[in-house]
Amino acid sequence: MTHHPRWFEDFERRAPSGEHLREYRAAMPPSWLLWRRGYWLLTSPPQVPAVAQGWKLHVSATSENSAELLRAALPLLRDAAVHFKFLMDPAAMLESNGKSFPRGSSGKFITVYPQDEQEFRAVGDALTAALAGFDGPHILSDRRYPGSRVVHYRYGGFVSISRMRPSGMKELLIRTPDGEPVVDIRHPYFHLPAWVRDPFTGEAAPERPAAADEPAETGADAPADTGITLADGRFTVVSAMKFSNRGGIYHGIDNETGADVLIREARPGVQIGPDGTDAVLLLRHEYDILAELADTGLFVRPVAFFTEWEHSFLVEEFIEGTHLGHLGIVENPVYNLDLSAERLTDYYERFRALWLRVADAIAVCHERGIVLGDLSLTNIMVTGDDRVLLIDMESAFHEDAPAGPARGARLYTPGMVTRRARLAAQGDRGTDYYAFGGLILGCVMLCHQTDFIDRTMPRRLLAEVAADLGLPAELVRLITDLYDEDADLPDPDALRARIEALPFGDAWRQPPPLGLPPVTDAAARVELHKRVEATLQGVAEFWTGTADLDRQDRLFPADVAVFRTNPLSLAHGAYGPLYALHRLRGSVPDELHAWALRQSTAHDAMPAGLYLGTAGVAWAQSAMGHVDIAVRTLQGAHDHPQLLTEPGVLTGAAGYGMACLRLWRDSGVAEFLDRAVAVGGHLARTARRENGPASWPDASRPTPIGYADGASGIALFLLGLHGATGDPAVLELGRAALDFDLSQMVAGAGGRLSFPATVATDDKPTMVVRHYWDHGTAGVLTTLLRYHHVTGDPALRARIDELLPDVRRKYTVFPQLFHGTSGLGNVLLDAYEFLGDAELLAEAERVAESVLCMAIERPEGIVFPGEQTVRESCDLASGSAGVALFLDRLRTARPGGRTNGNFVLDDLLPAAGRTGA
Repeated sequence: MTHHPRWFEDFERRAPSGEHLREYRAAMPPSWLLWRRGYWLLTSPPQVPAVAQGWKLHVSATSENSAELLRAALPLLRDAAVHFKFLMDPAAMLESNGKSFPRGSSGKFITVYPQDEQEFRAVGDALTAALAGFDGPHILSDRRYPGSRVVHYRYGGFVSISRMRPSGMKELLIRTPDGEPVVDIRHPYFHLPAWVRDPFTGEAAPERPAAADEPAETGADAPADTGITLADGRFTVVSAMKFSNRGGIYHGIDNETGADVLIREARPGVQIGPDGTDAVLLLRHEYDILAELADTGLFVRPVAFFTEWEHSFLVEEFIEGTHLGHLGIVENPVYNLDLSAERLTDYYERFRALWLRVADAIAVCHERGIVLGDLSLTNIMVTGDDRVLLIDMESAFHEDAPAGPARGARLYTPGMVTRRARLAAQGDRGTDYYAFGGLILGCVMLCHQTDFIDRTMPRRLLAEVAADLGLPAELVRLITDLYDEDADLPDPDALRARIEALPFGDAWRQPPPLGLPPVTDAAARVELHKRVEATLQGVAEFWTGTADLDRQDRLFPADVAVFRTNPLSLAHGAYGPLYALHRLRGSVPDELHAWALRQSTAHDAMPAGLYLGTAGVAWAQSAMGHVDIAVRTLQGAHDHPQLLTEPGVLTGAAGYGMACLRLWRDSGVAEFLDRAVAVGGHLARTARRENGPASWPDASRPTPIGYADGASGIALFLLGLHGATGDPAVLELGRAALDFDLSQMVAGAGGRLSFPATVATDDKPTMVVRHYWDHGTAGVLTTLLRYHHVTGDPALRARIDELLPDVRRKYTVFPQLFHGTSGLGNVLLDAYEFLGDAELLAEAERVAESVLCMAIERPEGIVFPGEQTVRESCDLASGSAGVALFLDRLRTARPGGRTNGNFVLDDLLPAAGRTGA
């Protein structure tokens, strides 16, 4: 969904090429209806009614044979007068077969909807005969039709019956024999509803794929059977580590040597890279490259290559360690906030040795005429004793190799490839060194990927972090020279000498500026505010300059989630920028709000929640001065079927309840307070209380922690409800909810306290800690500060002091509000306003400096990078609107002020210390 060079785009806007349409028009009568849905072209015979569900047929293909296969299939589908659909062109087929495509949907080219089982068998037999000479990937959600390699079958829905989920996504449904709607499950393995039996075996579907003619891999949520042997018993699978459409990755044992091995699987028909190279051929190519480099000791050692059933497997030595990208996060003083001179010296001395090994790997490849093609932080493994081994060599190739699989996958990592190589879809020696520069930059700070959206941004960030850390000028020049796509190729020996000579031992005699408390003098503050003002003006100009009033799917460039949810939501839709624009300018152009008012907020168009649904739309409308419209909008959500299915703020009942309190306060309509009280009662009834703390677990997923989905967000709603009603039971429940999240604190790198996104489980006893607003410390602090303000409880103040160090971070990977730097800056301003400590304002200003480094100047104005920093985004969650809320607040925050614009209820808080602890 990234076909636009600057913005995330809906794939439905891509026009199909003509290959498949020509075949269709040549074979099909004009009386048949033809229409498009997404990448699919659907067709139906005249006067043949569609049925809702049943046995469907899927035909698989590749991008190379799809047009020919369609030509062979169309006459019999026409003569059978059966409903069917097909992918619109070979490019869509290539995408469907790609390694990153969802495994439960991949490979499907034609879907046939027979009227009954008799027609199912007749058409299945005919397709099997007509397509006997064709090949395509195995469709993991299906079983193969007897006698065919490309015809498959499964039971499922024929027409799009769906229901809205609280996230705004829709799930497809089928009905039980009693008429009850149930989810039409699309596992990456054969699955049948409980009331259905296989038409050929008469059996119910197995719990996991176990048919003799099916692949060894299983569903993403069901690991492969341990103890299974491969290659005539040589290798035993210990566990499944990862699955993709290409196949599984397994931990195994080499029974000949007793050594641990990594087993990588490739499924035939899965297509990799711009040429659609078959995954099996590509895996074999990678084995050959690794075998050639095995003597260097710089690359993972291949053990074997073999075929089992139809799948191929590359067996490699098992590397006990982690990839360089992970090491560059967990060990980086910038991220673990240990910025002592000693720690910086140790870190860079250690990483110097790792960089030298990577430089040696590049040099040895080039000596042998091999181009790496795709060098990234994640394909460099570091062992416990700091050996460096390169893995994932699917894009490596000999410079004199002919076209085809021998040229590798021709894939690249954003931010690690020159424009020249990107246009050619093929790396070269210069790209390897460019990627090496991005790799070293990524070890300093993870900002190399921003090169993909703005080639000047990594250099701006490097200059900022170099000053903050007191980096040696020699390191900055090294990165700059390598990260120059027009530079001459470096001499390997001279490059090695430059790395060896980096003066890390003499660089730090004292902590660098970033390791000291921030100091902002009056002149610097004035200058910062000028830059903020200019940036906000440019951001507003970008919104008005890029708004597309002719589109219906979105108004502003936003995260790709806008196309999967709805065009209006606060998080990704129009009302996030409209709300922010109103806060910046005091008004919104009429034509922009009119666009939003034309869109539906009905139950089948939007969920009810705050950040992704109708409640948030109503809140924004009220804030923009349209209280009467907001009242009607929120009233429309009262009977939404998904209203109470989740408890949290982001998508659930607590967020809806907060909007009700907002509208009660703004409109005076008592109905909204009654609704909020009812939500509080629901949360009280559904809470799990264990020795005091309160949580809202869900058996279908790990219990979330934090503001967006967890107990902290629910607690803030309950605090607002207490402020509105004075009910002490509501306050007690809210405090119990906050206590639950506080009980989940863990010590991260450097001993600072943070939070995982979910409660640890037996399957995942160790969780990654988070610092952000949606999941992590910033979100918990958002609630904690307000409970301390209301109760004056010294125990809560102690928790604030323990947690604040974790959000004193100038640098994160993304500038965004939800899980990025702006969210941290916003909670620092919260702390400044509630606690009155001027140093917290200076910390927020330091955060703003790094955020401003990521502003992108365009002809339309200024924009910020969105999710993964690969496209521009205007939205609230990941783009400019959320950043603008923080930057705008920076200008007006003051002790005792209540300027947080991120949808809190500070005007409902009781007076400070009014309620006892």
